[in-house]
Amino acid sequence: MQVAIEKKEGAEISFKIEIPQEKVEAELSQAFYRLVKDVQVPGFRKGKIPRKIFEKRFGEETLQEEAIKKIYPEVYQKIVNEHNLIPIIEPTIEIVQFSGNKPLIFKINLVNKPEIKLGKYKEAKVKKRKIEVAADEIEAVLKQFQKQHTNYIPLEEEREVREGNWVVLDYQIFHEKRLLLRGTQKNFFFKVGSSSLPSSFSEGLIGLKKGEKKDLEIQFPSSYPQKDFAGKEIMFKIALKEIREEKVPPLDDKFAKDLKFDSLKNFKKHLQEQLKETKEKWEEKRLKKEIIDKIVNTSHINIPPSLVKRRAEERIKELEDRLKKEGSTLQSYLEKEKLSEKELRARLNQELEKGISTFFILEAIAKQEKIKVEEKEIEERLKSSVNKEIKEAELNRIKNNLAARGELSTVAARMREEKVINFLYEAAKISE
Repeated sequence: MQVAIEKKEGAEISFKIEIPQEKVEAELSQAFYRLVKDVQVPGFRKGKIPRKIFEKRFGEETLQEEAIKKIYPEVYQKIVNEHNLIPIIEPTIEIVQFSGNKPLIFKINLVNKPEIKLGKYKEAKVKKRKIEVAADEIEAVLKQFQKQHTNYIPLEEEREVREGNWVVLDYQIFHEKRLLLRGTQKNFFFKVGSSSLPSSFSEGLIGLKKGEKKDLEIQFPSSYPQKDFAGKEIMFKIALKEIREEKVPPLDDKFAKDLKFDSLKNFKKHLQEQLKETKEKWEEKRLKKEIIDKIVNTSHINIPPSLVKRRAEERIKELEDRLKKEGSTLQSYLEKEKLSEKELRARLNQELEKGISTFFILEAIAKQEKIKVEEKEIEERLKSSVNKEIKEAELNRIKNNLAARGELSTVAARMREEKVINFLYEAAKISE
């Protein structure tokens, strides 16, 4: 066997392999014996037809494909072992010559794990922002609580619907005189003036009284987010069941006590602490990202273009599948985002190059610092994810299911990455 090596950009390598004709013929004979056992042709006993008749009936390519199935794995494994390679994606095979009394020549194109030269990854210098909670932020959260505890009281007086009222409706929806699928709604709660429906819908409700019915012809704009209605004229047959008014609770000590706090002052203090804790977590997340970016920028890695290209194609396919489920297309998405396909791919390539670089650099740091994830740690993570005490048999079942789907190694890799990031954060020089 002769092997010629061609190194390409990044960690891409092409191996041109030549297998002697004698070896090829032996493999073709073995391929024939494997396949002919299950073949039955009129005039011959099962598995007893001559090779020339087999080739004429099924084609030489059938034997060649079977022979390659045997030759390729052996050659591939030998090349990987002899050259100490760590392929990171499935290699491709390209047949150059496979005919007659000639040697078999084929290429194996693979992407090896790229070499990494780590920069200085300890003591990265970053500045922490001062964490403050403003009074208006606390007020904004208070108003959210106030809204959550707002009551909607049915009106006792007999009067007509006004702007800003809440109404309870039953309705049926028709398009071109046909009742739409799932077009019947009971006890629909709606605020008159809400932008969730065209303004003409609210206008049609004003002046109605409890118990009255009305037909509303509503023209929906083509930009309406619900595709079933966009650009169509829809008939709503409505029955007004109730008119309600908002009763917003005042922000006082009683309101705080209803939420299990001694006073409004203590409730505000609690909200301030919660907001500060949340901001601290977001700041820590931002600092970690800045630290990683600095380390990636000072390290060197040559990402194989074919790896980026393959990942980009996968992302495009995932996007197309998602858009198809939503009843849209890639072209519509590009028009909405004001992007060309070339610009989308360029953006994806940039994003993927950074992501792939980060992955390999963090992996190299884990190896350098001997950062590992023990099985016990994985088990603790799985236990916490189901949020309950589980027996060993149940835990083993979860682990086996994840392993069968190839996801257990993903969990371990994610946990190791978290440990590396925490290590880098602890090792960084953070100034206020």
